Amino acid sequence: MLADDLIYLRKLEESDLDRTWHWINQPDIYTAIGILAPITMTAQKRWFEELERSDSKLVFAICLHDGDRHVGNVSLDLIDYRHRNARLAIFIAESDLRGQGIGTRAMHLLIEYAFDLMNLNRLYCKTTAGNPAVIRFYEKLGFAVEGRLRKQEYIAGQYVDKIMLGLLRSDRVQNDEPTG
Repeated sequence: MLADDLIYLRKLEESDLDRTWHWINQPDIYTAIGILAPITMTAQKRWFEELERSDSKLVFAICLHDGDRHVGNVSLDLIDYRHRNARLAIFIAESDLRGQGIGTRAMHLLIEYAFDLMNLNRLYCKTTAGNPAVIRFYEKLGFAVEGRLRKQEYIAGQYVDKIMLGLLRSDRVQNDEPTG
């Protein structure tokens, strides 16, 4: 199990679908993760079935040890085993738990898993350019801004720039902090 003293990551299970379906239909979440909503439960179940068959995507539930409470998800997708890289994403669904270090802890666990157990060399992600707090979050984890994708996505009636960030295995050696 991927765990520290406060949280653990476990494989997303079918029993999580009702909860995650509710989360991804909340505007702050679907906007942040870049999906079109609303999502039907049928579509959510189809997504999960595809996830179960996929060898290029892993989704973990972020759970608090206290009460085994599922509070968000973290994932690796577009996993490229040949070139040893993957895209990562995270969301903490419960707004009262954001900004308390749970996301940082989850990312440390996921990064450790990706580099040490999957033997990946590079992780990357993208975020909206107008969100400096999220960019700082990734930079504190050791990610470097690698570029700007101009007018990359259409969100809330306008095109927005996206910022690409990346973390190399060699960067992590210098910047990794304990998760405890």
